[in-house]
Amino acid sequence: MSVLTDVQQMEEDLRHRSEKLNVEFKAWMDISKANKDGQAKIARHIAAIANSGGGRLYFGVDDDGNAEPRAEAFPLEHFKSDAIHNLLKTRLEPGLQCEVRFTEFTNGVTYPVIHIPPHGATPIGAKDENSFMHVYVRSVGPESVKISSYQQWDTILKRCMRFRDVEAIQTREEDELTRTQAMTKAITESVTASVLKILAENMSPAAAVIPGVDWTTIVALMESTRREFISQIGALDFGTTETDQQVREIAGKHVVSGYALLDAESNFLTLERPHKLLKTASEEMNHVASFGWHDFIVLTNSDVSPRTRLWSIDGKDITGVEGMRVDSRSVYFGEYDYWRAYGNSVFVTTKSYREDYHRLKGRVDHPFLTSVNIFIRMHCLLAHAAITTANVPDAEKIALVTDHRGLKDRILGRGMDYGLRVHTHLKAVEDRYSTRLVVSRAELLEDYFGTLKRLCVPILEIWGGSSFDPEDWFTRGIVDQIVSELRREGSTVRLLDEEAETDPPANTV
Repeated sequence: MSVLTDVQQMEEDLRHRSEKLNVEFKAWMDISKANKDGQAKIARHIAAIANSGGGRLYFGVDDDGNAEPRAEAFPLEHFKSDAIHNLLKTRLEPGLQCEVRFTEFTNGVTYPVIHIPPHGATPIGAKDENSFMHVYVRSVGPESVKISSYQQWDTILKRCMRFRDVEAIQTREEDELTRTQAMTKAITESVTASVLKILAENMSPAAAVIPGVDWTTIVALMESTRREFISQIGALDFGTTETDQQVREIAGKHVVSGYALLDAESNFLTLERPHKLLKTASEEMNHVASFGWHDFIVLTNSDVSPRTRLWSIDGKDITGVEGMRVDSRSVYFGEYDYWRAYGNSVFVTTKSYREDYHRLKGRVDHPFLTSVNIFIRMHCLLAHAAITTANVPDAEKIALVTDHRGLKDRILGRGMDYGLRVHTHLKAVEDRYSTRLVVSRAELLEDYFGTLKRLCVPILEIWGGSSFDPEDWFTRGIVDQIVSELRREGSTVRLLDEEAETDPPANTV
């Protein structure tokens, strides 16, 4: 079976209209606050699909599965992520985080698609047009109906119990992880103290040695994460399409990014309650760096929720939390990713380049990265680092590292058009490029933009020259303009120091 793109998934959903209970089609419609009936219908369908295991809701498609022409009365802005989530926030209980994607279909029209996850530990209730709460499920038709039978309740409650079992297992795993890490740290500190005491007693006085960042361990953990990512890509069941070939090439074309939380002496910290920390960070990432997806995302589906793991890396047993695995996904939305949060507070994520997807989609004849996507990737990493740092009081230093692979011969595209305009025609000479940066807690939390610039500029300097100066390009005004354009496209983007924003200049990105 081939890996599906979002367009191919839409083709399949439209072709099998009468056979799928997990897909709902809606014509272009008013979902504003003024239309309570419209909002109630969308909330009902989303709740029913979530309560039936998750699925998709398409706008601009009629009941027979025919993609309609563009409706000028309802611009795409009308269906952006913020609008959908504001609707759900007022009409669903408990809350549900959906993914809103815009799919440019084969007829040249772009359609909003809401990707709906399964419910969590409790069923999702939806308010009707009179604000009465009901529990809905999917039924033959397909249609969304109120639960009316014992069998329907039995099915949904069994699924809720499975999710609660997973949560209980995660709690036990987390407790064991915390105990193991605390024991390991105590033993290490005891042994280190004994060695230092012996050295002090048997050696002449010498200048104190200030410990540095243990990059060797960080790089080893990054490499282990990267190798697992590659093995998951290789395990996919490939077909013969151009998309399949592109996914195969991800093994050599991807970026590994990570950060470590350190104390004042540059020692690793022990992650306490990592599941809770990751969930808190993921919820906040939805508001500051969500592009339909974000780094270290914590999903509520019991099949793909983060799990505690034990890895043997460089001869050492390392505990941590593993994110969603690539091989559990069958649809290619332009980017694959896989992450780990290690017990020693090292966070690593590996992902493909979204630019490669858009190169194939747009039939661009040259490989490229874009300054906008570099900003997106670095902002996602740094925002997560800042959020976790704020929630870990002992974190005094943050070590950030990136490792880009598959860069050779790429040029640097500009703006939001994915390689059709360029900053410079200079090509990357090396295939691999790595960066390292250590910042203090205060620098990260009090000068977010300055830290972001320090993280981005070294990568952009690969293409620096007489026609493109990364230092001059990466200004607050230009970045604010990028953020504004991303928001207009439906992404939820916000720098963590918005009070410093300035008015963006026009046509400079």
